[in-house]
Amino acid sequence: MNPSTTAPDLRVGFIGAGQMGRPMVDRLVTAGQGVTVFARRAETRDELTAAGIAVTGHAAELAASVDVLIVCVFSDAQLRELLLDDGVVDDGVVGALQPGATLVSHVTGSPDLVAELADRAPLGVHVVDAPMSGTADQIRAGRLTLLLGGDEADIERVRPVLAAYADPIIHVGAIGDAQRVKLINNLLFTVNLRMAVDAARLAEAMSVTPNRLADTLATCSGNSFALALFQHLQPEALVATARPFLAKDVAVVREVAASLGLDLGLLGELSEWVNDG
Repeated sequence: MNPSTTAPDLRVGFIGAGQMGRPMVDRLVTAGQGVTVFARRAETRDELTAAGIAVTGHAAELAASVDVLIVCVFSDAQLRELLLDDGVVDDGVVGALQPGATLVSHVTGSPDLVAELADRAPLGVHVVDAPMSGTADQIRAGRLTLLLGGDEADIERVRPVLAAYADPIIHVGAIGDAQRVKLINNLLFTVNLRMAVDAARLAEAMSVTPNRLADTLATCSGNSFALALFQHLQPEALVATARPFLAKDVAVVREVAASLGLDLGLLGELSEWVNDG
C-alpha cells in the first residue's frame, strides 16, 4: 500500500476490532491513519492500548467525535443493536454522528437495514454500504475486496481510508446495491464450496488428496475459488470456519428473495447444506 493514499487528517473511529476488524485497525495505524477503537470489554481495551492504539468504551461519544466511523460486526442483529437500539442517544450511535461524517458498514446483511441506517442518520451524515470479500490474511496484505454502495462523492471521501487495507475497492451502485451483489456472491460461494467438498471426497476415494486435486486443477476449467482454498486448508476445517458466516448470509438472501417474490431455484436448493450441520 502507498502511504500517500491514506487520509491521516481525517478522524477515524472503528467499531468491531475482532477477527476481521483488528487487522483492519492495524493496517490503518501502520499507514499513519489516526484511529480510535470502541471496545466494550476492558481486556480488549487493555490489549489495544498495549499496542499503542487509542481506545474508548463509549460508542456514541466516539461517533460524535469522528469524520469517518467504520463498523465491522458479525450480523444485522449486532449492527442494529449497536447503532440504532442501544439507547445512548435518540437513534443510538447513528444519532450521535455529526453533519459531514460518514458511516461505513462492512457488515454483510440486509439491504433494507443499510437503507434504514441512511434514513435515520442525522441531516448531513453520509452512509456507505461496504460489505467485504476476503480473509484476515488478505486484510493484512492490503488485498481485501470491498464492494461499495452509495453516492460517488461519499465513496471518494472514504476511499483513501479504506485503501489502507482494501484493494480492489469497487463502487457497485446506490445504497444497498453492494449488499445485493455480496449476498449473491456468498450464495454462489456456498454452492461452490459444497461442490468442492464433494469433489474432494471423490478424489480421496480415488487416492488423490484434496490439496493435490486443488493444485492440479488450479489452471483447469473445473477450478473454483472454493476448490483453490484446499491448497492450504483441509475441506473439513474450511467448512467448519465458513459455515456460521455462510448460514447467516444464506438466511438473509432467502429473506430478501422472499420479500421480492423471487425463486432462488437450484441456488436455493444447493445452499441448504449449510443448515444441515
